Amino acid sequence: MTDASRVGLALAYNCVQILYPQGLSGSSVTGRQVVLRRGWLLPSDLFAAQNIRNNIDFVTVTMAPRKMPEWAEPLGRPWRVQQKVEPTVGVVVADGAVEIVFSGTSTSAGVVAVWLDDMPCGGAPSAAYAVTAQDTPATVAAALAAALTDGVASGATVSVPGRVLNGHAGGYGQSVRVTRRQAQLYRVSIWTADATARETLASVLDTALAEQSWISTLDGRAAQLRFQSVEDVDTMQNEALYRRDYFYELVFDTLQVQWASEMLCGIGNLSGDDGAAMSFGELAPGGANQTVTAALDAMQAVVAAQAAATAYPGLGVDQFGTVVAAA
Repeated sequence: MTDASRVGLALAYNCVQILYPQGLSGSSVTGRQVVLRRGWLLPSDLFAAQNIRNNIDFVTVTMAPRKMPEWAEPLGRPWRVQQKVEPTVGVVVADGAVEIVFSGTSTSAGVVAVWLDDMPCGGAPSAAYAVTAQDTPATVAAALAAALTDGVASGATVSVPGRVLNGHAGGYGQSVRVTRRQAQLYRVSIWTADATARETLASVLDTALAEQSWISTLDGRAAQLRFQSVEDVDTMQNEALYRRDYFYELVFDTLQVQWASEMLCGIGNLSGDDGAAMSFGELAPGGANQTVTAALDAMQAVVAAQAAATAYPGLGVDQFGTVVAAA
């Protein structure tokens, strides 16, 4: 989920990528040091050793107070699946037992379900376990066996003596819906003590942003970028400061996000022409045997971090809002 502050941060990251095409460790497009900040100038930017008057230019991104047009969200606010996270855990079913296997060296994730496939009554018929990064195949098997009546774990294999056990592994899905669509005005300001440097920075930024109709946001989605106006602010010339403000409207969505595991167990009834009913499937396990919600929350945080890293790799901000190389 994103908000006006994080959209502004995405715009600041976008400006960094324009002015530092080789990354923050390389040179800027002007050859001068350029500091990008999500927020306004600090007093130290004017009076400290590293300041505007020492051939250091600043670009700031701030929200501008102005009434913006209203945008309607989709009618009915429908849910849709935005992305899926495939499981890195799997099962091998053989001789009425289920073996838990992890794939590759990636972080273990997913949900494993096992159920009794011979359908006699009595006992807990199924169990599920949400795998975490700290798990091993043996710990998953032990947790599943503990949730089954007469379940037995032997290493990575879980079984129920005298019964036929089946199993399946699934991943996670992220469903989203738009609860609000809004427009926010942002000010991209260039600050420099060199009027020539202002022209160079402005030309590069303006040309690059003019080519973009959309920018990536930190939640893996996008915001529409619309140019509004530009103005020079030369009222500080007596302090040898030159400034130019570009105003951009960004249209973005406020989302409601829900995570859920793929369906692993289920039960239903079929009715024939003669009216006879027949049951099928397996009973879904209860949620009390493991904290599935905690696993889903952890998965959501990981995916959000991956989305930001994918759109703007190697970038972060310090406590003052200055864009820096991510650790």
